Amino acid sequence: MASDRKEKKTEAHRMVKWSPPYRRENVEQPEFDLIDIEIDGPIGRIILNTPEKRNPLGYERLLQIEMAAKLLELDREVRVIIIKGQGPCFSAGYDMTPVKKGERQRNFPPGGYIDPERDRLWQSYDLEHARVYMTLFDLQKPVIAQIHGACLAGATELAGFCDLRVVADDAKIGWPVGRNWSPGNLQYIPWLVGMTRAKYYMFTCEPMSGTEAFQAQWASESVPPEKLEERTEALAQQIALTPTDLIMITKRSINRQFEIMGFKTGISTSVDLLALSGFREQGLYAKKSKDGDGGEDEFMKRSHRDGLKSALKWREETFGNRYREAGGSNEDNTPDDEEKGMS
Repeated sequence: MASDRKEKKTEAHRMVKWSPPYRRENVEQPEFDLIDIEIDGPIGRIILNTPEKRNPLGYERLLQIEMAAKLLELDREVRVIIIKGQGPCFSAGYDMTPVKKGERQRNFPPGGYIDPERDRLWQSYDLEHARVYMTLFDLQKPVIAQIHGACLAGATELAGFCDLRVVADDAKIGWPVGRNWSPGNLQYIPWLVGMTRAKYYMFTCEPMSGTEAFQAQWASESVPPEKLEERTEALAQQIALTPTDLIMITKRSINRQFEIMGFKTGISTSVDLLALSGFREQGLYAKKSKDGDGGEDEFMKRSHRDGLKSALKWREETFGNRYREAGGSNEDNTPDDEEKGMS
C-alpha cells in the first residue's frame, strides 16, 4: 500500500510469526530466544530466560509465550503448563527503559500495529496483551504461574490470566504504575479479589507479599520460597492425573461462569478507559499547551533526562510506596545498568 511504502525502513529484524498450527501441520517454527521450553512427562514449562534484566515483558516475548503455549497444547503427552522466571524474580513488568534513537521498540512492533497515530486511541498495545492472555485463559490445558521475587505491573496480568498462581511467601506483587500512568491496563483484579480489595490495592498501589496475595485470594497458594518449585511441581503432577479431555471441559465450565457475568466484556472496557487515561493533562499522549504546561509524563521526562532508576526513585518518594525498600524482592532488583530497568 502507498502509505506503507512511504514509511521509513526500520532496522532489519526477521520474525517468524504464525497463527497457531494444527496437529501435524508443517510450519516454520520461531526462534524461541526469549523463553525456554521444557517438557518433562505430563508437565510443560515456559521459562522467561532473561534474569539479568529481570525477565521483562514486551511485544516479542509475549508472542513467544503464546506460541509456546499453543505448541504445548498440541503435545498429547503434556497435561499441565507452568510459566516461571529465571533468576531473582518472575518478572518486573514491561521494560520501560527509554528507547534511544535508532533502537527497536521493546514493547511495540517497529512501525506500530495498524497506524502509529490511531493505535494509541484504539489502544492496540493492550488489545494485543489481552489477545495473548486470553489465549492462556482459553487454552485447553491448565496453566500455573510459579511466582518468586517481583511480579509487577504487566507481569501481574500475565500471572492473573493463568489458571492458578503459586507464590513464594516473600514475593512482591503490585501495580506501581498506577501512581502515574495506568488505572489498570486490563482490569482483571476485581474478578480475583473482589471490589473492596481491588480498590484498596489499585488506589494505594501498595504491593502484596505472597502471603497477603493468598489471603486476598489473588494467589492459589503461598509457600516458603525454598519450597516454591517443589510445591508447584507437585501441584502440577496432581492435576496431570486428570485426562486432558475432562479437565479442558472443567476449565471451560468455570471460565464460562465468568464470561456470563461479563468478564471478557469488562476486560475490553478497561482497555477503552486506559486509552482515555493517556490523554490526561500529563498522560502519555498529552500535548503541551501554548504556555508549555502539560505534555510529557513526569516519570518519562525524568527517565529520559536522569535515567530510569532516578525516575523510579522519584516515584517512590512522591507517592510513598514500598517497592524499593531494602531487603525485599522488589523493583530494586533493577540492575545498576540503567539499560536494564523496568517497571
